[in-house]
Amino acid sequence: MAAVWWPARPSAEAAPPRESRAAALATANQQVRALAADARIGISGRYNPGASYETCDRRGVRAPADGPYALTYTAYADLPDRLHIAALRRLRAALERRNGVEVTAYEERPQVQEAQLDAADRPHRTHVAVASAKPPHTVRLAVTTECFRPPEDGR
Repeated sequence: MAAVWWPARPSAEAAPPRESRAAALATANQQVRALAADARIGISGRYNPGASYETCDRRGVRAPADGPYALTYTAYADLPDRLHIAALRRLRAALERRNGVEVTAYEERPQVQEAQLDAADRPHRTHVAVASAKPPHTVRLAVTTECFRPPEDGR
């Protein structure tokens, strides 16, 4: 996955915006479903989507419920390997037509029928990563948010 385009640790004068975990999760879920639709692939019922809340400045460290957090939401699609490159080409074309979205990395590996795409979606304040994954015949779709602070009321 490419580096995220927003600062990992905000400066004192630029505190992260407020967003509830539920709202961030709903937005990330909706965005992953839109990515799948743009690629013309379906989210698999075989694998459970996953949400991971981590501290903003230390990826891999679970965020406390009352502290700043970044969310990574991941879902999977079943797709024959021979169709991965075509699906990610469709997705790349769709993302390139959107205002505020920049495809930051794209790679095809035709010899093994794999592809990978990373994008910065500034309007949604997220980083997008879509790639061929293991087990075979699987595409991983992930959205990572910028750093958010929970609302002051804790909801």
